Amino acid sequence: MTQPAQAEKDVVQVVREVIAEALARDVSEVLPEHNLMEDLGAESLDFLDIVFKLERAFGIQITRGEMERAARGDMTDEEFAPAGVISEAGLARLRELMPEAADRIKPGLRPVQILALFSVRTFVNLAEAKRQGRTA
Repeated sequence: MTQPAQAEKDVVQVVREVIAEALARDVSEVLPEHNLMEDLGAESLDFLDIVFKLERAFGIQITRGEMERAARGDMTDEEFAPAGVISEAGLARLRELMPEAADRIKPGLRPVQILALFSVRTFVNLAEAKRQGRTA
C-alpha cells in the first residue's frame, strides 16, 4: 500500500518547504535530520513562524502549552523538572517523544533548552500526530 508512504512523504516535503520558507533557505538545504538551531540557524522567534505556517498548511493547531504538556506527559512540573533541571524520568519521557534527539538529551538539561533539540523530523512527527488526531 503506497498511500500511507505517499502521505508520509507529503508531510515530510511540506514540513521541509515550510521550514525552508521560514528560514529563507532552499528546500534542498532542509533535511529531516537537521537540527533547526544548530544546523539551520533558527532562532526562537523562527519557531513561531514555523508553527504558524504548519498550522495553515495542515489545518491543525499547535499550542505552546500543548507542546509542553506533551513533553511532560502526566508528570507534575516538580516531577518533570525539580529545581529547574529535567529529572531522569523527564529525560526518559523526552527521549521517547523525540527519539531523533535522544543522543542530545542528557542530565542537566533545563526546560528552556528543549527547543534547541527540535529537528525537522520533530516537526514532521508533530504534524503527523496532529493530523492523525484530527482525522481519527
